[in-house]
Amino acid sequence: MKNIILSITMVALFFAACEKENQNGGDPGQQLVFESLVADRYTLNAGESTRIIATASGYMISYHWSATAGDILGSGTEVIYAPSPCHAGENQITCEVKDGNDQSKTKTIQIVVQ
Repeated sequence: MKNIILSITMVALFFAACEKENQNGGDPGQQLVFESLVADRYTLNAGESTRIIATASGYMISYHWSATAGDILGSGTEVIYAPSPCHAGENQITCEVKDGNDQSKTKTIQIVVQ
């Protein structure tokens, strides 16, 4: 009888610990991986735009985009970069990926506007 009570107590403690861990922010078994950041085109003429795709995996991922010049249109894993018509040269596009475990990773690419 003591063994049964001990077994039930251990199972209850195990589930309580797992439930508390999931309430505190995430899935401890899933690591954030930021695999790639790619553009359809890396050289643009004034007035053109390009699609940029971020590929990542993990728990509750969010994507945060920025550009040194021009506009990021859309959100999520796939956006359109539309450079400023008055800003020729190299422009940096940055994507920061964050997950529900408070991890983040960043990648940057260069788009040249002629």
